[in-house]
Amino acid sequence: MKIVKREEMLEIERYAMEEIGISGAVLMEIAGNHVAEAIMRSYPDQSVHITILVGGGNNGGDGFVIARRLIDAGYAPAVWLLVDEGNLKGDARTQYQIHTGRGLPLRLVEEGMSSLDETLKQSEVLVDAMLGTGVKGAVREPFSQIIEQVNAHDLHVISVDIPSGLDCNTGKVENVAVAADDTYTFAMPKLGFFLQDGPSVVGNWHVKDISVPETFADALGMKLPEVITHELAAASLPKRPRFGHKGTFGHALVFGGSKPFVGAPLYSAHTAFHCGAGLSTLVIPEETYPVIASQNQTALIRTLPSDGGHFNGTGVAPELFEKVTAVAIGPGMGRFEAGPEFIGDIIDHLDAQPIVIDADGLFHIKDQMELLSRYEGPVVLTPHPGEMGTLTGKSVPEVEADRIGIAHDFASRHNVNLVLKGHRTIVATPEGIWVNPLGNDALAKGGTGDLLTGMITAFLAQGARPEDAMRAAVHIHAVSGERAALKGSHYGVVPDDIIEASREVLKQMEAEK
Repeated sequence: MKIVKREEMLEIERYAMEEIGISGAVLMEIAGNHVAEAIMRSYPDQSVHITILVGGGNNGGDGFVIARRLIDAGYAPAVWLLVDEGNLKGDARTQYQIHTGRGLPLRLVEEGMSSLDETLKQSEVLVDAMLGTGVKGAVREPFSQIIEQVNAHDLHVISVDIPSGLDCNTGKVENVAVAADDTYTFAMPKLGFFLQDGPSVVGNWHVKDISVPETFADALGMKLPEVITHELAAASLPKRPRFGHKGTFGHALVFGGSKPFVGAPLYSAHTAFHCGAGLSTLVIPEETYPVIASQNQTALIRTLPSDGGHFNGTGVAPELFEKVTAVAIGPGMGRFEAGPEFIGDIIDHLDAQPIVIDADGLFHIKDQMELLSRYEGPVVLTPHPGEMGTLTGKSVPEVEADRIGIAHDFASRHNVNLVLKGHRTIVATPEGIWVNPLGNDALAKGGTGDLLTGMITAFLAQGARPEDAMRAAVHIHAVSGERAALKGSHYGVVPDDIIEASREVLKQMEAEK
């Protein structure tokens, strides 16, 4: 499922109308009908109180279609036009003329904000057809005040195409935006749904077909980001021959741990084992062995010389990597003087096996990106926004303001693969971008990033391509967090809960094949 910016959607719609011959009025009829049908399915009782707020653009035209369809089905929505009718143009004006030509009820904003507020108080459902994808910057009056009124009431809010006030491209809410419960968007989801403020206002989003398929974007030569769907994640899983043995499914090696951080490498190694790696081995500082070994149940353990609870930079030898098929570096490693040289030594000993670098591994490699650029095997980096800032020399707000652009540019410049973690995680390769639309606050705890590292390493160890390993892992990680929160609570989820939930998600994916 492709994701579009406003300019791309406008060009796709132009292509549909001018090259294919689908009129704008037809597109508007299809779009409005989809939303009306969704409302009727959710509210079969025609006595439900519905208010439709109509703006002056194509979004408002959709609102008129929704109103007409509902009225024809026996509903009695209160329809409010929030602009002077003389300012309506194009297909929106056509829909207004159909509405008024039929003598259908219509109220004007000139009646006053107090009258509108009374309508909102009596309503159960609010259809937001005020402002569309063209919004940039702060919302002006009267819309800003109306949006604040809408958000102040306990309503089921349905936004048409995009919540009014949300920037389609950046996901930024400059001053105010409708907080939707459901957003019915057309043809393809909009980029702003996944960035900055977008996830907090878009609610549950639903893509509706308006006879503008994704192939139109292909015909225009557009290279667009994609949503990681359940189907894509399942298809990205490495194949498991039913008569395979432990050697068939790879050997994941995890370098990590330090005296302050003994849990992180355990989480990565255990997750790798639970997600299908035939063998999982921990390489840890020798001083941490008693504590880590006492908590370990699934991984083999190798120790290297240490100093002050950290690796001292020595002991890396070829035999560490015999039959190893993927390597993770960094979970719980901490920062120590010999860190950059230590990681460089690990990379020099590898023979093109996939590498995953996380946590302080990223700190130690930040000034050695040329090592990764010329490495013959695949490299995956898994930074959170702060670590991405360290890698790029940008502030966290700068990273968050352009997550997709920064991730894709970094992956392309350094010839690496990137998982930029966050509420909506970005997967980037030099060739493509994917966005994970799932996950919640249950994952906002120490250790959950180490689980993701283990999942990616497990799938790489089993032979998955980097893009497949990343897509499958971020989806399973997010869904597992959501399911663990449902079973326990959002407060109480711990990494072991997510590991257990991941096994259930994998079981479901297996059953679907």
